[in-house]
Amino acid sequence: MWLKGLLNLYIKIMLNRLKHLFGDKKNKEFGINNITPIEKIAPKEQIDLIRFFKNELPDSKGRYHKDILQFNHEQIEYNHDFIQWILPTIDKSQFHPEAPTIDGHFKEQLQHDDLAKSNYCKTCQLYLNYIGFHCNKRRIQCQITGRLYELPFHNQLRITRMLNSLNQVGNNQCSTNLYHAIISEIKPDSDKINNSTLEYWAKTQRINRNCNILIGAIAGDIIGSIYEFNPIKSIDFPLFKEHSRFTDDTVMTIANADWLLTGDSLSGIMLDYGNRYPRAGYGKSFYNWLQKDIPQPYNSFGNGSAMRVSPVGWVLDTLEETLKKAKESAEITHNHPEGIKGAQATAACIYLARTGKSKQEIKGYIESTFGYNLSRTCDEIRIAYQFDVTCQGSVPESIIAFLESKDFEDAIRLAISLGGDADTMGAITGSIAEAYYRNVPDHIKEEILKRLPEEFINVMEKFYKKFIMKNDDKFSDKNKSNQ
Repeated sequence: MWLKGLLNLYIKIMLNRLKHLFGDKKNKEFGINNITPIEKIAPKEQIDLIRFFKNELPDSKGRYHKDILQFNHEQIEYNHDFIQWILPTIDKSQFHPEAPTIDGHFKEQLQHDDLAKSNYCKTCQLYLNYIGFHCNKRRIQCQITGRLYELPFHNQLRITRMLNSLNQVGNNQCSTNLYHAIISEIKPDSDKINNSTLEYWAKTQRINRNCNILIGAIAGDIIGSIYEFNPIKSIDFPLFKEHSRFTDDTVMTIANADWLLTGDSLSGIMLDYGNRYPRAGYGKSFYNWLQKDIPQPYNSFGNGSAMRVSPVGWVLDTLEETLKKAKESAEITHNHPEGIKGAQATAACIYLARTGKSKQEIKGYIESTFGYNLSRTCDEIRIAYQFDVTCQGSVPESIIAFLESKDFEDAIRLAISLGGDADTMGAITGSIAEAYYRNVPDHIKEEILKRLPEEFINVMEKFYKKFIMKNDDKFSDKNKSNQ
């Protein structure tokens, strides 16, 4: 009895302490609801880097930002441990692993801190002046010095870092302007820059190209690629690893986009892409289909029909047309009713999301039209869910992951955390989430684009310009009502 009384006393004491720390419902100014969520708190490394740009903390060598601004040309040339600080990127430096990396927290803080942003720009100008560039608010003037062409070519690597850093801190237009100024200036001496360097510089500009659609499906595929046969039952996992790559989901998504762009035979286009990317991880039945001279549908109800259909959800003016075109996309191979249903449900979700429908409206339409049970939660599914490549066993779960998500990244994490066909479920969920949120984070987009062949990006860019650009403002306005 006395033990119970002691326990009750302890509970009262702890509750009082919590009230003192966080307040109660009546004291909202200091209440728990006003505490910054943990995911919104920037990592210490990001805060320290901002402080470095404000001259409040030194770098790993004890130098303050103002000290680096005083570097002469010899110091700039022969010091190799400062560039990672003044031009930080999301990638860890192989040469100076102690240098900080950045993420979305840093980008947001830098763009809202005038002193830090100004000093970041000053160090960019310091280095650009060193190699012969002079910047003002209107344009970049340049007369490149020989330093850019001299062995061991580390200044070319520094330019790559600067182009990336400018993009990753939110100064995309500066990166684009610098890239075009460099390319224009080096034309007479282009033989002094090797092709691999030019390719690296060009790749830094992928994020600034008009390829802002279809990223969702491709991101889900690439992020899920390493978890397809190594299932994970948690949302806490690295988005990208060294071996993260595009698979058949991406190849056939691009093939479908190309079909919609050209109006050519879908089976012919899919055969072409499939045979040019033979190691993308196709299922056995589809791989056999690729080997046929005149391939025929094979009555499949696998989720391959849903994984590739996302371009269809973006191009047509009505839901009825979208469903019809999704059926065309599916029945080339997946002419089973469930295979067609999976493709139509996915395309319908994308159409409804991009035209401003709420999650509840999307859920209601899919349940009433296709008979999918979308009332379960990811936590309920995750417990017993196993690898399932059928439409009926993976498309509803992928849609649920979207419905339960709070943003694009969360949607991908939820889909993959179910522990199933991770790349395909990621692709399905990602395609819907992109249409709904219309905001694939730059750090994800950048990782995706650097893993894609140039021809895929060209198709994405053409697709965006033909089908999306003219309606982009309209879609954005409609989607504001979703969030």
